[in-house]
Amino acid sequence: MKKYSILTAGILGILSVSGSMYAQDSVADSLFTLEQCKQMALENNSDIHVADNNLCSAIETRREAFTKYFPEVSAGASAFRANHDMIQYDVLDLFTLGIINKGKTAGVWAMQPIFMGGQIVNGNKLAKVGEEVARIRKRQSADLVQLQTETIYWKLVTLNATKQTLESAITVLDSLGLQVKAAVDAGVAMMNDYLKVELKRNSYRADLVDLENGIELMTMLLAQQMGLGTDTRIRVLSEIPDTVPNYPAAVYINPSDALMQTSDHKLLVKNVEAKLIEKRMEVGNNLPKLAVGAGWFYHDMFNQSHNFAGIMVALSVPLSGWWGGSYAIKRKSHELNNARIELDNMSQKLEIEMSDKWDNLTAAHRKMIIAYEAIAQSEENLRLNKAYYDAGMCTITDLLDAQALDRQAKDDYIAAYGAFRMSKAQYLNATGRID
Repeated sequence: MKKYSILTAGILGILSVSGSMYAQDSVADSLFTLEQCKQMALENNSDIHVADNNLCSAIETRREAFTKYFPEVSAGASAFRANHDMIQYDVLDLFTLGIINKGKTAGVWAMQPIFMGGQIVNGNKLAKVGEEVARIRKRQSADLVQLQTETIYWKLVTLNATKQTLESAITVLDSLGLQVKAAVDAGVAMMNDYLKVELKRNSYRADLVDLENGIELMTMLLAQQMGLGTDTRIRVLSEIPDTVPNYPAAVYINPSDALMQTSDHKLLVKNVEAKLIEKRMEVGNNLPKLAVGAGWFYHDMFNQSHNFAGIMVALSVPLSGWWGGSYAIKRKSHELNNARIELDNMSQKLEIEMSDKWDNLTAAHRKMIIAYEAIAQSEENLRLNKAYYDAGMCTITDLLDAQALDRQAKDDYIAAYGAFRMSKAQYLNATGRID
């Protein structure tokens, strides 16, 4: 029976591992779009989980603050026994009369705050602001995760495209090497020409090794960003288009209009709001406090037990506290003024950042157009040099240089397109529209 159990457990373990490997292979075989990568990152990224926990913590803090509106109920009990009577009287110097050497007390009471100087009201307002700040920070974390995911995604796309270009160039050199080798064998070309082709080919093969390492790194980073772990290898669906995307006029927004919807500006506004509430709480800390209560009490002393109910009124008026309290209020006023100054200053810097990101986006588009136009020129240059070489009108060095220029032009366009897409994502993030 024991052997059977071990065998069953082993089979189940193998099936579990096989299922896990199948799931990873299934993920690796899938082609992911940018939106799918971003969605998985929002669901699985650790930064999002941390932001969720911070939001839950802020919600509990707000709920805790709300309980301060209700009566505070307490209960207590005590018992004692002394080694001699606590109260002793000498009776005519003849004998000593002692009383109370043991006793018991108990009680239950409730205190309802009536006026706490605005501490409870403002405490609840501050807790609500804290919850709103946590929600904004969660949105900010989501925006950052999407921006990071998109950046890694387009880096991987450009690396894959660059690899394809390089592999095509190596294929061309392979064909050219065979052609030159045949010419050398026929005695119509020098061995030096063949060696030049092989040197260029080996140089490209070395570049291919670096590219494959870069692709491997970006694949791991993207999988980790999506919460799939570093052992998963995924493929991306997007490719570099054959035509230049349109001018990004549709995504432009006036910086002053976009300012209010950015997370950074919302946090600055909430900071001012929190500082104002903190100042009010400091003022309330120096105001009178009033609470009423009621309770039931029991005591057993003098060998007699009694229980009774009662009501209570508690009034606390700080007198000398205003001396130090006035300085604390002034300190909070300075902090509030600093928060307002920071709001104005950072708002202007955020608008400047939006303008800078827009300039980067339009510049990236212009550079992409220039790089795209260079491809046609490099292809024509390569075609002419190939024809000249076949006709014996140029050297193999000229042909290899033309081929290198063609590859460089295509790589420049790929890099320019990737820079354009990343600049667009950065601009949308700066204007609060990354999602």
